[in-house]
Amino acid sequence: MISIKSIFQEILKHKKVLLLANTVAIISTLVVLPVALLLPLLIDELILGKGGEITSIIDNFFNIGEPMYYILIVLFITMGLKAIGLVFSLLHIRLFTKISKEVTYTIRKRLLNHLQVVSMREYDLLGSGAVASKIITDVETIDKFVASSVGEVVVELLTLMGVSIVLLWLNWQLALVILVLNPVTMFIMLRTFKNVAKMKKKENQSIETFQNTLTESLELYNQIRVQNREKYFLNTIDQQAKEIRDRSYLFGLKSEIALEFSRLLIFYSHDIFKALGIFMVLIGMLTIGKMLAIFSYAWVLMRPVDKLMNFIHLYFNAKASIERLNEILALEKEPHYLAQIDPFEEKKSASIVLKDVSFSYDGKHQVLSHLSLAIKEGEKVAIVGETGSGKSTLAQILIGLYPIDEGEIFYNDIEVKKIGYEKIRDHVGFVLQAPLMFNNTLRFNLTLGREYADEVIYEALKVAQLFEFVDGLEQKLETIVGKNGTKLSGGQRQRLSIARVLLDNPKVMIFDESTSSLDDATEKKLLDALELYVKDKTVITIAHRASSILRADRVIKL
Repeated sequence: MISIKSIFQEILKHKKVLLLANTVAIISTLVVLPVALLLPLLIDELILGKGGEITSIIDNFFNIGEPMYYILIVLFITMGLKAIGLVFSLLHIRLFTKISKEVTYTIRKRLLNHLQVVSMREYDLLGSGAVASKIITDVETIDKFVASSVGEVVVELLTLMGVSIVLLWLNWQLALVILVLNPVTMFIMLRTFKNVAKMKKKENQSIETFQNTLTESLELYNQIRVQNREKYFLNTIDQQAKEIRDRSYLFGLKSEIALEFSRLLIFYSHDIFKALGIFMVLIGMLTIGKMLAIFSYAWVLMRPVDKLMNFIHLYFNAKASIERLNEILALEKEPHYLAQIDPFEEKKSASIVLKDVSFSYDGKHQVLSHLSLAIKEGEKVAIVGETGSGKSTLAQILIGLYPIDEGEIFYNDIEVKKIGYEKIRDHVGFVLQAPLMFNNTLRFNLTLGREYADEVIYEALKVAQLFEFVDGLEQKLETIVGKNGTKLSGGQRQRLSIARVLLDNPKVMIFDESTSSLDDATEKKLLDALELYVKDKTVITIAHRASSILRADRVIKL
C-alpha cells in the first residue's frame, strides 16, 4: 500500500540527485542570507556614525571616504548576491522537480501494474471512470505534495534556521518573541487543516462519481439517444457536476479561510514584534539600523513560514488521496499461476475439461453451479441455453477473466494452475458478441500493437469477409475507425474482431454470438471460410442461430 512513509522512501532512492539538490539549496540559502543585513547596518555606520564592519571591509579594498560610494557598493553587492541566489534557486528547483516527477511516475506505474493483474470482477465493480479519476486527480494531489516536500520544505527550513541564527545574533530577546509566536500559529493552523483535508477527500469522491457517470454515458451515447433518454442522463451528470461545484466551493472556501486566518495570526505576531522593536530603540536597547535589519529578517521569515503552512495543507490533502489510491491497490488480484507445463506445445488444438465448476460474480449468487463437461481435442461444440444461463460467463472463465470459486479446469489434461492464465490467453482466442474498438486505425484495431506483415493481415481479413471493404477504402489499413468503431457497422465490427483473433492463430477458438449482426449470405461465406481455417482446432460457439449450431459436432445446453 501507498503511505507517506513509502513516498519518502521512494524519494530517498534518488540519493545522488537529492544530495546535489540539497547542496545547491544550502548554497542558495547562504548566498541570499546576508542580503537583508547589509543596507540596514549601513544606516548605523553612515547616518548614526557608530562605525562598523561593513565600511571597514570596504576601506580595505577602496579608499573612498564618500558615503554615497559606500551605499552604491553595498547596493551592487546586494543585487549581485540576489542574482547568484536566483541562479542556484533555479537549479535546485530543476533538480527537485526531476525527483518529484520520478516519484509520482513510480506511483502511477505501480497502480497500472496492479490493474494489469487485478480481477476483472473487482475492476468491473469499481468502474473505469473511478479508476481514471483516482489515477489522474489523486496522483496530481500527491505530486503537489511531493514537489513541496522535496523541493520547497528543504530550502525553507534552511532559510528558517539561517534567519533564526542571524536574529538571535542581532538581538536574542527580540528574536525569541518572533520565534515563539510563529510555532504557536503553526500549531493552530495544523489543527485547522486536518478538518479541511476531509473536504478535499469529499471533493475527489464527487469528481470520481462524475467521471465514472460521464465516461459511461459518453460511451453509450448512441444507445441513450436511440432511447430518447438524453435529458435523464445529462440531468444526472449535471447534478453530479453541481455536487462537485458545491464541494469544491466548500473546500476552496474553508481552505482559503484556514490559510488566511493562519496568515493573519502571523501578521499579528509580526506587528507585536515590530512594536517591541520600536520600544527597544526608544529605551536604547537597540539601534535603528539593527532594528531595520531585524524587521527585514522578520519579513524574510514570512516566506518559509507561509511555505510550511502550505506544505501542511498539502500533506493532509495527500493523505486523503493516498486513502483513495489504496482502494485500487486493495482490489483483489486474479490468481497468478506460474507456467509449469505448456499443454499447447506441439499441439494443433486442445481438449477442455471442467470438473465441478462453480462461479458467482458477488460471492453469493451462483451463475454456474457444479458444472462438469468435456470437450475433445479438435471438437466443434455449440453451447445453447436461455438468457442468464451462464453461456458467456462460461466463455469468460475458460480464459481466466473471472477466476472460478470451486472446481477445476483442464487443457489437454493439465490443470489451469499448472499452465497459468497468460499462457492460456496466448492460445485460446475469444471473439466477443459486441467487440470494443479503439479510436485508431484499422491496423491497430486488428493487431493491438503487435507486428504482422500486411499479407498476413489481409489473409485474416479475407477469412473474415472484410477484405473487399478494407481494400476499397482510400487509406485502407490506416483508416481511423472512430470512437468504439462508430465508422463501422455492427457486422463489420464483429468481422474485424474475428480477424483480430485469427491473426493470433489460437489453438482453441471461442465465439460468443460473434455473427449475430451479419446477414445470412455474409454469415454463410464467413462460416465456410472459417470451417477450413478451424479444421483442426477446438471451437466453442455460443449461438442461437441454427446456421451456427448445425455446423457443430455436438450441442451442449446450459
